[in-house]
Amino acid sequence: MSNYKYVAVSCAIMLCIGAPLGYTATVGNTARLDSPGGVGLFSLKQDKKYTVKAGLDAEFLMDRKLHANASSNAKFDSAEWYMAKFSVVAFDRFEPYVKLGSAHYTGQWNESGVDLRLESDSSFAWGVGTKVFLGELKKYNLKFLGDWSYRMADLQAKRAWADGNGFAIDGNRSKFFVTEWQISLLAATEIDVSGGNRETAWGVTSLIPYGGIKYSQVGGRMRISVDNALFFNPGKIDADSHFGLFAGCDFVGPNSVSFSIEGRFLDETALTAGLSVLF
Repeated sequence: MSNYKYVAVSCAIMLCIGAPLGYTATVGNTARLDSPGGVGLFSLKQDKKYTVKAGLDAEFLMDRKLHANASSNAKFDSAEWYMAKFSVVAFDRFEPYVKLGSAHYTGQWNESGVDLRLESDSSFAWGVGTKVFLGELKKYNLKFLGDWSYRMADLQAKRAWADGNGFAIDGNRSKFFVTEWQISLLAATEIDVSGGNRETAWGVTSLIPYGGIKYSQVGGRMRISVDNALFFNPGKIDADSHFGLFAGCDFVGPNSVSFSIEGRFLDETALTAGLSVLF
């Protein structure tokens, strides 16, 4: 399968997985610094000390409970992040990266006995981070890495509900603001499924399963304003639980392209589908 066909097929799979589902940050895509391999999609890997990668992450949150000072039962009940990722791998030891894209959130809480729900528009979001190689067990083909990331979305409040009834809000004064930082430790291995044949089913030559533990902090504001007056405000928000687990797999093709899927649990319920290309 050619480079460009593999990219097209991976994008289609990513959309099919993401569309039916409608968030913490992705740890993998890719899990290892040396993946995907090859000389690069445009044969730019001339200097072995540095490589350039680009990717796409489609992240979907199904549930994350929150702590809010002036309310109860606060949570993000859905969110989507669609991010383009650009990174440089140095000496196969460090990978700083930048993410740019959009985010959309829905949050809910109970304040003064009223069940409230607030939805945002899709708005600009950005993030930065770095992945670091920590060591390996060569006998077991197992590599250990650390990942730190920060991201932010300054969202425009769009709709609100009180006890299930929608009402008009002051979009300029209402607020939906989310920040997050996360640190993760992961272990990853690689399984060759090619049998020495580069043209395998689905164009996949190796699998990189990975998993680990993460710690994250969530901050931000959810505020509903009506007719230039503050109507509901749950106060400053934070994650109700900070420690979580994650697991995923990179499906690596022969032509410097990989597709990935990742799930995150305990502190949140979230899924990511991703695509990564080595240039």
